Amino acid sequence: MLEQYAAHGVRFRYPRNWVVQEQTAESGVSVSVNSPETSFWTISVDFDGPEPQRMIQAAVGAFREEYAELDVYPVETEICHRAAVGRDLEFVCLDMLNTACLRSFRTGRFTVFILYQGCDAELDETRPVLEAITSSLECDGDEELFGDE
Repeated sequence: MLEQYAAHGVRFRYPRNWVVQEQTAESGVSVSVNSPETSFWTISVDFDGPEPQRMIQAAVGAFREEYAELDVYPVETEICHRAAVGRDLEFVCLDMLNTACLRSFRTGRFTVFILYQGCDAELDETRPVLEAITSSLECDGDEELFGDE
């Protein structure tokens, strides 16, 4: 069973047993969807519209500060019918290999930054779900969905 989140110019579907948390920031909002285990998916909508490449570089920099050994792999993808900048990261935390996937793109109204992450022990099960959340994402281009904002 799926639930749907729709606000701030974005809409996506997520599993009913995952928990949604929303945080407002000065320039936008972040919404996290947390699995019952450790995997999570987060979207940040920044109405200041920074360059997607800068968003990715800042996030990679933050991971580098936290984890001494970090492997970074460039990713080319498309989200919401837009080219997205991406990086997949691998690092060890609490003696477990973890993967974090970073994606960013710009719409006419805002810049989107997506982070989804999990430990490799559970990613076989949760990665398809995390990627399905990303695939379900729709942005502000659909006037029927977002005409009231």
